[in-house]
Amino acid sequence: MVALAAALFWTSCDPDSQSEGGLDKYFLRDAAAMQAMGLPVYWLGTDFTVEGLVFRGPFGAEFGGEVEQGIGMTYLASVDGGNTGLGLTVRGRDAWARLEDRVRNPGLPGVTRRTVTVGDREAELISIPLDTRPVNTLRLILELDEVVVVASALAGGPVHPGGPDYDPFINNPDLLVQVMEDLRPYPD
Repeated sequence: MVALAAALFWTSCDPDSQSEGGLDKYFLRDAAAMQAMGLPVYWLGTDFTVEGLVFRGPFGAEFGGEVEQGIGMTYLASVDGGNTGLGLTVRGRDAWARLEDRVRNPGLPGVTRRTVTVGDREAELISIPLDTRPVNTLRLILELDEVVVVASALAGGPVHPGGPDYDPFINNPDLLVQVMEDLRPYPD
């Protein structure tokens, strides 16, 4: 299951995907394309730590992960037997307008929402359950001036039978809010 969550993000963590400056070449490609559209790119830097897990990135999609009028990136952390990740998608307002309803309203029973504060802005934190998992997907939607940022975490199950989910954001959604406090324009 842990490997499945990493595969869902379609990232390339291959050493050959690194640029000479150390950033993922697919992230750099997509960031340049977004900036060429006149839109800002937001990111969380090259690493951050949550409950002892060091998330590294950002990794862009080698193929199949194109984001209309935007950029998708993943930060990965090693856990027993695999990886867990946090996905960030930054979209221009036009693309967001076409997707907003689907992202905000996944059409599943039991979805909960709450308003949170990230920096000086309000954001929406959406918890999406599935079967026996009270939180299977967690989304934080932050609207900025020219773009909308969506952070996504996916559950994958406990590392050890009966234990908590291996994804710290699923176990404590407030950690996602805390991490997003460090969201900033790229390049710094």
